[in-house]
Amino acid sequence: MTTTHRFIPFTDIQKPQTVFIIFASTLVSVMGVSIISPILPTIQAAWNISASQASLLISAFTLPGVVLTPFVGLVSDRIGRKRVLVPSLFLFGVSGVAIVFIDGFVLILGLRVVQGIAGSAIMSLTVTLLGDLFSGERRSRLIGLNASILAIGAAGYPLLGGVLALLSWAAPFVCFALGIVVAVAGSAILPEPERSTDSSGLSYVINAARTVPAWTALGLYASIFGIFVILYGAQITLVPFILDELYGLSSGMIGLLLGLPAVTMGLTSSQSSRLLRHLSPPRLIALGFVTYGIGMTLVSLTRSIVVLAGALFLFGIGQGFAEPITDTALNALTPDAFRGGIMSIRTSVLQFGTTLGPPMFVAVASVVGNTDALLIAGIAAFAIGVSGLGLLTLSHGREELSLRG
Repeated sequence: MTTTHRFIPFTDIQKPQTVFIIFASTLVSVMGVSIISPILPTIQAAWNISASQASLLISAFTLPGVVLTPFVGLVSDRIGRKRVLVPSLFLFGVSGVAIVFIDGFVLILGLRVVQGIAGSAIMSLTVTLLGDLFSGERRSRLIGLNASILAIGAAGYPLLGGVLALLSWAAPFVCFALGIVVAVAGSAILPEPERSTDSSGLSYVINAARTVPAWTALGLYASIFGIFVILYGAQITLVPFILDELYGLSSGMIGLLLGLPAVTMGLTSSQSSRLLRHLSPPRLIALGFVTYGIGMTLVSLTRSIVVLAGALFLFGIGQGFAEPITDTALNALTPDAFRGGIMSIRTSVLQFGTTLGPPMFVAVASVVGNTDALLIAGIAAFAIGVSGLGLLTLSHGREELSLRG
């Protein structure tokens, strides 16, 4: 038997408060990498360790989610979103702040693993809750706004982390206390689901596989993987090196330019519900890859800072087309009883792309150079997007012919 559940109805007054907690949770989850990545050199100097050892602070956070997040989703489907989200927020905050008081790098890495598990759960459950509590155009709009908030955090946290690191290497970790604050507020505000659970273990997987269109879900997961491989491999890893090598920009200017995609990503994501009135999710996702591909190709070929800035804007537009639309499509595809599990796999795939993207691009760049690596990725993304649009057009044409016949 499948799982049936419903949420206790909540009033129009409660809805803005609930959305606020969900958005605040998104801001908490994106903090895990964004606020730490710019201070890795400071941590390296403070602890007298190698750059590769310092980078383990990122890997220790992202890797656990690749394996463990699907189990978090299954548990949330069984016992409720709130009962998983609130403890995850609290654990995220406590394990992050505890790093300030730890005198041992191995122990710090252990706390980052714990924090990464909690962070992956938060990232998965925010989108899941939006799918549970809202439907139709309102769901699409809120998922788009959630992606915008994620982009704002990704753009603003590096600057915040860099400024706080001027005080101490440990100062940025104090910001993780936000997780504790949101956990306390969420425990009072978030609606508590009522559910009756008759499906578990293998039966849960079988029932989910029967109710969710497998090939459509696999296509959306593949899109999410590609989006985050490009985001973390090309935009966050390679582009800073290109800006330094070709333009000799300061770290401040590099940070400012890297914030440009977040601006257009946020603006585009906020309009996702309107975009879906005119184009289907698969077409928007394919268009996102086309736009991403053009942006990467321009960055690799241009030697003009103005053209480069425009190309970085295209990065954000491409991500704004693709990322929130995949989340919206997955939510629409998934029955309520299995949304936690299906969306947690999405987060696991996302984390895998986040973890694999940087070393993949660095490996290619070590052979052909940074600009050529970005050019190859740009052409590949463009080809994938154009092929997707072509296949969709061909499929639509066949459907029309069959209907006429």
